Amino acid sequence: MRVYEAIVKGLESIGVEHVFGGPGESNASFLLELKHSTKIHSVIVRNEQAASFMACGYSMYSRRLGVCFATAGPGAFNLFSGLAVAMTDSLPVIAITGYSSFKWAGKGALNETTGQGRTPNSQMMFTGTTKKTLMITDPSQTCDILEQAVQLAFEGRPGPVHIHVPANFTHPGIVVPNYRDIHLQRASIQPDKTLVAQAAQILTTAISQGKRVMALVGYGAVQAEAAAELKALIERLQIPFATTLNAKGICPEDHQLSLGVLANSGHKEALDYFKGAQVVLAIGNSFSQNATFDFFPNLFLGKMLIHINIDVHEIGKVYPANCAIVADAKLALTELHRLADALIGNVTPV
Repeated sequence: MRVYEAIVKGLESIGVEHVFGGPGESNASFLLELKHSTKIHSVIVRNEQAASFMACGYSMYSRRLGVCFATAGPGAFNLFSGLAVAMTDSLPVIAITGYSSFKWAGKGALNETTGQGRTPNSQMMFTGTTKKTLMITDPSQTCDILEQAVQLAFEGRPGPVHIHVPANFTHPGIVVPNYRDIHLQRASIQPDKTLVAQAAQILTTAISQGKRVMALVGYGAVQAEAAAELKALIERLQIPFATTLNAKGICPEDHQLSLGVLANSGHKEALDYFKGAQVVLAIGNSFSQNATFDFFPNLFLGKMLIHINIDVHEIGKVYPANCAIVADAKLALTELHRLADALIGNVTPV
């Protein structure tokens, strides 16, 4: 089995059904392997930039791995814009690009990007737009590197990962001696139960005292597929909720507890309620510029902030939290619901 054949089979083994990209000299054999696939549909673009954005859109709306590909050099560089979006928007995307033959390194080969001999350094460039860039340096590494890339794309806060495939490993006679299917283990980050108990105490005490409490839902809750858990919690505690633009629609907008969107281009009702809120439960928020009215410094002044996020680096990045929970939003909301339900009786509908 050849290198690109192993990559295609590996992608098939984890359920990839669509890939997006452009052909070129250094990845022509990838196109041939995709042509023979009965499980993956290839979308060929005129410019690879479109492929990277397609992979983002596919990942966003299918909740699956997005895959884009390109030839070496300029074709690969055209993927940067979409990969940067995947990075900022936390989308699991894999980019597979060609690379000039190792034996020509430093000689100025066609589309060479080794960083030697006045050539661009693609490894450094992809490092700036992905969670990690990987290089196949031996055919026997193919499945291990593909699995590592897929695992990393979904691990923690999702994002893009890049793989270089050198052209000298795609020549006739070069085979992968140890092919195996790819295994994706999507381990969830469990919440600290002590911190969740603290959050439950804050929420239920505030509700019992008649204080204004609300939930502010970010895109992390969407990625965690926590819609059902969110709906169950807000209905049990009768907490009105607003969303960021990216989380719009996680719960029906005609829900009686919906305040709309809280953002620069949001709803007045959401902003008015937020201004009077004394406790805010933020779920999966990164507190972006648009969602915080240009990082308004006193946004949470006089409010208790409970912040749930899967990425520890998002905690305190913009606003300090009174209670910070690093965890998968789905798991955190489930535990928060369980503990809060035990602490409070019937809640009067808002």
